[in-house]
Amino acid sequence: MMQGQHETLLDSFYKKAIQKTRQYLESKYPLVICNQDDEDIAEIAQILSQTDPPYKEFWKIEISGSFRRFTLILSIPDTFPDLFPKIYLTKKEYQEVYPIPHLDKNRFVCTRDPEVSVLNDKKPEEAVEELIQIAVGILETGLKKENQSDFIEEFLAYWNDKATPILSLFIPTDDVIYLQVFKLSKKIFGSEYILCDSKEKLQEWLKPFRVDILEEENAKVLYLPLVELFFPHQLEKEEDIIDIFKNSNNKKYIKAIENYLNQDRDYYIVIASFSIRGERILFGWRHQGWRGIEFRGFRKNHVPLNVRLKHQRTKSNLLQKISIIRLDKERIFKRGSTMTKFLDKNISIAIIGCGSLGSYLAMSLSRCGISKYLFIDKERLEPENTPRHLCGFVEASQRMKKVDALKKKLMGHFPHIECNTYGGDVLSWLQKETNSLKEYDLTVVAIGNMGVERRINYLLRHGAINKPVIFLWIEPFGVGGHVLCIHPENGGCYNCCFDNEGNFLYSITSTRSEDRDKFKRRESGCQSTFTPYSSLHIEQFISIACKKILDILEKDIDTSVLYTWLGDIEEFERLGFNINPIYDAQLSYRIIERKIIQQKWCGICKKNE
Repeated sequence: MMQGQHETLLDSFYKKAIQKTRQYLESKYPLVICNQDDEDIAEIAQILSQTDPPYKEFWKIEISGSFRRFTLILSIPDTFPDLFPKIYLTKKEYQEVYPIPHLDKNRFVCTRDPEVSVLNDKKPEEAVEELIQIAVGILETGLKKENQSDFIEEFLAYWNDKATPILSLFIPTDDVIYLQVFKLSKKIFGSEYILCDSKEKLQEWLKPFRVDILEEENAKVLYLPLVELFFPHQLEKEEDIIDIFKNSNNKKYIKAIENYLNQDRDYYIVIASFSIRGERILFGWRHQGWRGIEFRGFRKNHVPLNVRLKHQRTKSNLLQKISIIRLDKERIFKRGSTMTKFLDKNISIAIIGCGSLGSYLAMSLSRCGISKYLFIDKERLEPENTPRHLCGFVEASQRMKKVDALKKKLMGHFPHIECNTYGGDVLSWLQKETNSLKEYDLTVVAIGNMGVERRINYLLRHGAINKPVIFLWIEPFGVGGHVLCIHPENGGCYNCCFDNEGNFLYSITSTRSEDRDKFKRRESGCQSTFTPYSSLHIEQFISIACKKILDILEKDIDTSVLYTWLGDIEEFERLGFNINPIYDAQLSYRIIERKIIQQKWCGICKKNE
């Protein structure tokens, strides 16, 4: 009943807004309400019928600009004024003014970005009138050719209209090179073709999708990085775009095209790029080949390009455009993330311990552009791990090692990731591969095992590891967590942070033995002890830890440092637990930074003096 009342209330609101706006416009301009079978409306109605919410009202309105009169079509959404009307031209108007910037082949006039604009719902009629005036201004500016440069800004919108989509893992460069287009065993992202510069890289990328390459369907592709720009609407035939290159006086492009098109093929694919606002955009086209055609007076593969182009291979020789759907990490991260500074740094990180902390940290780092990992953990993912692990019941049901489950999870999210794994004991591995961690820019230890942590600290301070090591852990009930970064040479080491009884000097919880026993949790029988905290605590802490790790990578620190994140101290004390007196005056949810200095009792630091 409540659901029905809610819909009726909204329905009434939207109807009143539409009626009020129509009456306002009718009082000022000639306005006609149109049926969907109107010759100017039918195609538009068909396009908009596939949208949600639907557009069911269409109005034709006549309005005068500064030097001519326009007839516009307003398509009104059912949820107006919460969704913008769309403005189109009649067929007659379209034929008179096209092509101009911000007018597409569906007669749609692009007035503003609905993602960043909001209609005034208190005066929707005035907001629509303003929208109409914007549309008229765009049309008149285009007719006066005062915004021709906008064609370049909207290049892909024009080019991709009625183009064949091809996926791409290729990151645009400034060099003329050859690529390959591979046919896939099934469609992904709406296409069965993908562009790449390495077959091996593509096969690795495709693993999470369970898609194969059809070997016999590969095609050689020419890539051209353009400097001079052109207007896409000016191109209709294959010869048009070749003429642009031939007239560019760029001998490198001309030679590359002549060499490529002089090869005897059924078809040719050219992929090009140019820079808009500092980013290279990709687009392409397909040429019909000349295989089996004899050119008298010329040897095979030695036919001048102008002679080839004069041969009419099809009835129209129309340009066959290709739209490029970029799936490379540069495009994905720059489009959807603000943290892109690590993309080009080729940073690699070893994570020892792929449990709750290690798994969430790996995902957070991957979201920030880190893409090279080594995962080490000997344990399998168990059902009881899943409430606070990145991976879930499906992976646990398959008895997967944590390293394999995490790799599968990350590569399903980011197929470009390079990930090595070792599913055995880390100390046994280090016995055989003592210097292997030198290959990584950073080692993160999130294993929660003091014996392992001490031995890695020993290797660090004896030169087997020559980059910083970060020890990561969270305290009981999520009262806080620590990011302990130990420099290979300067400052104190891991051991300098513990007293002779093995108590962490900067623990948030009380270090008294009677208090520590309260935090331990053990399952029935002789099973392992674990520290209680929730997945919410993990995610809170990891967001802080990830930011600090990225800062460490960027700033290249020169000494050891500890970052302590304080959680909800008051809630912890309300549960009846005690905190370390050094935090008595501290507030919840803050970060404390401490330099770690060498302690005179530390045997590790003494031996390295």
